[in-house]
Amino acid sequence: MAFLDVPFRLTLGNGESRFYPAHTPIKDRTSPGLRFELAQGQPWRWVGKGRKLEVELVDVLAAAALETLHGAQVLRGPILSVHAHAVVTALRAGDVQLAECLERQQAAVLDSIDEWELGGLLEPPVSYRTIKNYKLNPPQRVPPPIQVVGNRRTVWLWGRAQARAWVAARPGLGWRSGLTDDEIEASGRRLPGRRRRPENG
Repeated sequence: MAFLDVPFRLTLGNGESRFYPAHTPIKDRTSPGLRFELAQGQPWRWVGKGRKLEVELVDVLAAAALETLHGAQVLRGPILSVHAHAVVTALRAGDVQLAECLERQQAAVLDSIDEWELGGLLEPPVSYRTIKNYKLNPPQRVPPPIQVVGNRRTVWLWGRAQARAWVAARPGLGWRSGLTDDEIEASGRRLPGRRRRPENG
C-alpha cells in the first residue's frame, strides 16, 4: 500500500450501484454506491457494474460524502492521502502526464464554494435560504457536497467546477420541476429564485 503496489479500492455495500458524475443532483441518484479504485500508474476509476470508467477526485469525494449523509462513515482522510501519494509516486516514476492530471483534480477540490456562493452561480441568483431548503428538505435537489463542515448546523462545500457543471445541466430556472421558464410563466407561477412582487394597496 505504501507505494500503491496494489489498488486502493473504496467499496461499500453489495447491492446495485452505478456511477454518477459529481454534479448530478442527489434526487437523481437512484442507485448510488462507492466503487472506486486508484491503482499504480492509473487515475481514479469507477469499477462498479459495467466497464471501468475514468473519474476524478471530486467524483470520489462527492460519492463518499453522499454515503456519509446516508449514515455510513466514509472518511475523507485516507482518500486524500492516497491521492497525494499517487501524485508523488507518478512523479518518481517519471509519469508527468499522470501527475499533472492528479494535480488538476486536487486543485479542483481545493477550489471549493459554500452554500452562499452556490446560489450566486445561478442566473438569476437564488438566496442562501433557498439553497439551504434544497439541501435539507427532500427531495434534495443540490449536488452532493465534497465536504460537510460542522456538526449540528453543517455547511456543505462543493467544487467550483462541479457546481458550474450542475448549473449548466439545469433545464432553465424550472429545474426543480423539470419545466422550462416559459412553461412556468405561462402557468402564472413565480420563477424560482425571484422575489415576489409586492401587492398594491
